[in-house]
Amino acid sequence: MKILVAEDDLMVQEMLVTVLTDLGHVVQAVDNGDKLIKLALESKPDLILTDMHMPQMRGDSMIAMLEMYEPLAGVPVIMITGASAGEIADAGLPEGITVIPKPLDLAKLSAEVQKAAARLGK
Repeated sequence: MKILVAEDDLMVQEMLVTVLTDLGHVVQAVDNGDKLIKLALESKPDLILTDMHMPQMRGDSMIAMLEMYEPLAGVPVIMITGASAGEIADAGLPEGITVIPKPLDLAKLSAEVQKAAARLGK
């Protein structure tokens, strides 16, 4: 499965790339939402993982933008965030967005990625 990761903390980004690659996925990573939109339009990922708090564009704004581009509308998204439950609720995320809190539980991440892969038949 092709996975695109947007995470501005480079240590977390590298860990995500390593874990997801070890699970057999093809992974690309960027450090902000603007770059994610551009790369997603080029690479058409099967799954997107994003942080909520990033420079240039927050994860929730990036998710809203994805739906504006037909090739990206409907791409499953997993949000990994240190944001509070209230902030997540206030963000108005669309239904179906999986939220995994930081500090990151790698077993939960792996399970959610596998669920997405199964739904996509990958």
